Amino acid sequence: MAEIIFQKKGKTAYIILNRPDQKNAINLGMRKGLRKAWEKINNDSQIRSVIITGGDKIFSAGQDLVELAEFRKKEPVADLPLNDLETFGANIKKPVIAAIGGYCLGAGFLLTLMASDVRIASNTAIFGMPEVKVGVPLSLGIPPIIAKHFPPAIALELLMLGNNLTAEEAYRNGYVNKIVPPENLLSVAEGYANNLNELSPLLIRNIKEILRYEIVPDLKTIALSNTKCLLCRQSKDYIEGLKAYKEKRKPQWKGA
Repeated sequence: MAEIIFQKKGKTAYIILNRPDQKNAINLGMRKGLRKAWEKINNDSQIRSVIITGGDKIFSAGQDLVELAEFRKKEPVADLPLNDLETFGANIKKPVIAAIGGYCLGAGFLLTLMASDVRIASNTAIFGMPEVKVGVPLSLGIPPIIAKHFPPAIALELLMLGNNLTAEEAYRNGYVNKIVPPENLLSVAEGYANNLNELSPLLIRNIKEILRYEIVPDLKTIALSNTKCLLCRQSKDYIEGLKAYKEKRKPQWKGA
């Protein structure tokens, strides 16, 4: 079964996260599929818009922590293969609409932060970065990326406390364009796509490129964030957090 389903209907491309039994947790297979999909979209002049979704039940529960724990046995510090901002849509040149239902957490949340320009959420959507609760340091410059999208107080709750945002809270903070019932999620996203398909692709591409400078942190800030992440990966707390998650128990933090 394909873990990323890629479809093309008229001028719109569809990317569907397809690991329902694993709550669409993002693993290597999905990262490979995302990279291929973005490349296809950028190279196809007939595609004017993109819809990315995990269905109306769940968008993504985040990184596949079971895969991560196994990888860390061999590579204590290095990043997972293809775990970079390009995989999460940093270089996509077409407008992307995220149709978000249910949990949108961690790496799934990052996917909507980096790739999408329009976000349609069902009233069941939940956004969050729960990594702090299991001791996983945030890579890929996620802290400053979050800080670019949310007010400081909300960014703090997401990053330092691991608190979630409801669809309504995300809408009030300007992250979500529209909240709809789950059964209307895809049709509303398609309405946005159809509108974009009728506009000048050159102008849309230019606007997207310009806005990127406002919502993506500078390279120095991302580098600092990633340095802190690498240091944390060498800590006892990091090892304990993943071990506790796998053993389904409460972590015993050492602060080192």
